[in-house]
Amino acid sequence: MARHAARRVAMQMIYARLLGGADCEDVLAEEADYLNIGEDAGYLDEALRLTGEKQGEYDEAISRLSPKRALERIPLIDRAILHLAMHEMDVKGASDEVIVNEAVELAKRFGDEADSRFINGVLGAFIRQRP
Repeated sequence: MARHAARRVAMQMIYARLLGGADCEDVLAEEADYLNIGEDAGYLDEALRLTGEKQGEYDEAISRLSPKRALERIPLIDRAILHLAMHEMDVKGASDEVIVNEAVELAKRFGDEADSRFINGVLGAFIRQRP
């Protein structure tokens, strides 16, 4: 449960950063997900740091893998979910299948059906194009 909570918090913090704000830790500090992170606090810190460092690289990959949509037209929530999933695939913390499933679930929870299909498609293409 803690990793699920950490993923949700990480995605929300990445989303806040994409909106132009800080990682909003103070806003999320009272949320149940944040309080349930437990031993996954290190995961959260690493995810925030590395997605920030690789934001340009991840945006470039998203643009390349979704040629029918300009990056600016992709909802920020979808980009936040994709950044987190791409980060997890880079660090090999879980299997690609688990990462895609978690990303799709985040899209269903925070977006809509079309968002979850888009996330699934982009991540599938991301997996296929990796060496």
